[in-house]
Amino acid sequence: MRERDVTVPSAFGLAGVLCLPEDASARRPAPAIVLLQGSGADTRDGDLEPGWPPGTPDLPAPGTLRRVAHRLAGAGVATLRYDRRGFGASGGRAEDSHYGTDLEDALAAVAWLRAQDEIDLLRVGIGGHSAGVLTACHVCRDDPDVAAALLLGGLASSIEGLMRDNFGRVDQYWNRFTAEQRAWIEKNLPAMLVRAEGVERYLEAIRAGEPTVTLEGRGVTLTMRTSRGLQDMATEYAAEFRHVRCPALILHGGNDLNVRVADALTAYRALRDAGNDAVQLSVVAGLDHYFNPTPADEVTRVWERVSLESLRRPMSPVALDTMAAWAGRVLRP
Repeated sequence: MRERDVTVPSAFGLAGVLCLPEDASARRPAPAIVLLQGSGADTRDGDLEPGWPPGTPDLPAPGTLRRVAHRLAGAGVATLRYDRRGFGASGGRAEDSHYGTDLEDALAAVAWLRAQDEIDLLRVGIGGHSAGVLTACHVCRDDPDVAAALLLGGLASSIEGLMRDNFGRVDQYWNRFTAEQRAWIEKNLPAMLVRAEGVERYLEAIRAGEPTVTLEGRGVTLTMRTSRGLQDMATEYAAEFRHVRCPALILHGGNDLNVRVADALTAYRALRDAGNDAVQLSVVAGLDHYFNPTPADEVTRVWERVSLESLRRPMSPVALDTMAAWAGRVLRP
């Protein structure tokens, strides 16, 4: 495997990494996948940019996309991953980004990757994690030559349900946490409590078309943009999978607390109902949204999700091997 820093021409320039199998060359071009991060990640490796959102403590960096890229390289598949617009070394402003700009950048990345000497231009696919799955579906809609789609932990149900699950989790389990755990959250993650208490106000602001909503409490003031929320509510997520007509892998963690496991089944049915017979569905037991192993005990599992301790574990080799085997099969016939 070898990597090099690259800049993808786009509206503002995307800084990223091209990861190549060791034997990839102009004489022996490799298949490739563009990797797209989700809403909980901003950098090329699939992590939050340090210090973002403002006021958050040091957060674990799971390196999801980096780990995927390195495993795929071992299977003979190249990847491109890049900093989201407005983050890292990429141009533009984060506050001006939305799903439309995500799509614009992803299409530019696919086009750039096809033009590289070491890449087989007829075998370039798209891969998305979490919210990146929606963009991956739209890339397949707008670029009929996409060779394969890697769909990791994607939403296929109501965005309101997802927000209530994720924002409200700390409230739901508050009385099941220990006194020490509750004190830790109050000290280190007061913004999480404010979001939990204000989730209905946030949803109300989205429905009303308010550009921002301010939530206050516990010594914290949060101003949250609603632009992506407005797009989310206007999107029928399950229907977007119909755009994926190429071979696809739907991969989901069996203990995913961000996106319900049922969504993987909904996505699979949507693809098959749209006539795509080249779909593999894999749900790996005991893994979270980032494909890290989780504790068996429910409350401990939720605590680790709230405190983000689960992100400090290595990504499951089972999940990585599933991706590599699928990519090798559909992109290296």
